[in-house]
Amino acid sequence: MQGGSMASSTLTRPRTLGEYTSAAWSSDTRYDGLDVVIGAIAEGACRIQALVRAATLANVIGTTGEINVQGEIVQLLDMAASNTFVNFLSESGRVAAVGSEEIEETVAVGHGPQHNYIVQMDPLDGSSNIDVAVSSGSIFGIWRREAGEPFSDESSLRPG
Repeated sequence: MQGGSMASSTLTRPRTLGEYTSAAWSSDTRYDGLDVVIGAIAEGACRIQALVRAATLANVIGTTGEINVQGEIVQLLDMAASNTFVNFLSESGRVAAVGSEEIEETVAVGHGPQHNYIVQMDPLDGSSNIDVAVSSGSIFGIWRREAGEPFSDESSLRPG
């Protein structure tokens, strides 16, 4: 470089998802525990991404022989994704119930006052296209459970 100096720039490390959600919601009790729920979804997504990449080796290609609530044939990969998210959300300690397109009934996973979220999901939307390399993803709806509200299938439904 001739006749000048290069301006120094400071590169900062991007914030993690956990750091962002914690900073954004820490002072608002309406979001108490939501960062944990989103973190559980992120961990589950990482696990499912690895499963999709190795689907043939993991023996999750094909169908279960069951029909889901949408009337579609359930893929083994769909069920594996559903089970993965249900497990991660159950272990989060913040979720009262999880509903999945692949499971007939909503699954009650926690009953305490700290289990203040209900999650509904399509765990692997577009999974039937994976064998032809078309994109797929996961869809979630998350909402607070009313304090002290006992869980029922009706409490997991919302108009819209």
